Amino acid sequence: MKVSDIMETRVEFVDAEIPLSGVARLIFGRGINGVPVCKGKKVVGFVTERDILSKFYPSMQDYMDDPVHSADFEGMEKKLDEILVLPVSEIMSHTPTTIIADTPVLRAQSAMMTNKIGRLPVIDEKGNLVPEQRLFSEAFTYW
Repeated sequence: MKVSDIMETRVEFVDAEIPLSGVARLIFGRGINGVPVCKGKKVVGFVTERDILSKFYPSMQDYMDDPVHSADFEGMEKKLDEILVLPVSEIMSHTPTTIIADTPVLRAQSAMMTNKIGRLPVIDEKGNLVPEQRLFSEAFTYW
């Protein structure tokens, strides 16, 4: 069985310059865990709900350097407006794991497990999203 036999056929993707507010609305509004980021049809990244949420909280290093101010949730809320206008290209993964449509399903599943990811954009040999059938999702791997 190949990825093309089971891949999802209706999937959203976003442009690399869309503001974070738009991709957050898409991800959280539709209840999906992430979307491919494209320039034209070429996959240049992937953004997840975790990538978005991590912008709102201090890193472990921030907390170790200044534990008092790192727990200032009111201060974090004040940064909300400046974070939501950032382009998605500033927070996305710049080296997304992708797959081609004729890859065996077990190889795709192995790549997902190895990389601890739940979605794989399906691309052609030029790195473009496959037309009409654009994303392989773990939700469709029924055995």
